[in-house]
Amino acid sequence: MKSIALCTAGLVLSMSAHAAAPDPINGKRLFEQSRCMSCHTAESFTSPTRKVKNYAALDSQVRRCDANLSTNWFDDQILDVVSYLNQMYYKFPAPTLTPPKP
Repeated sequence: MKSIALCTAGLVLSMSAHAAAPDPINGKRLFEQSRCMSCHTAESFTSPTRKVKNYAALDSQVRRCDANLSTNWFDDQILDVVSYLNQMYYKFPAPTLTPPKP
């Protein structure tokens, strides 16, 4: 009985350790549904004087917008929007997903 519980626990832990890669297609859908362009223009993403200078800052900015607009996105949805904006406008090197150590 203990071995079944141990196997089940191991399976659950290994499943949660493998985070899905961000989905920029879903990010685009969320971005458009939330009417983000009502405040932002494409120029705000591409201007040489833009505030966002790296991937971490982009993530922080999307989280700020999520909080200010009460979109109530889940973390994976925020990462989808970050991925979409990065792919579409910013072109920052994306961080690599590394599985946690066992």
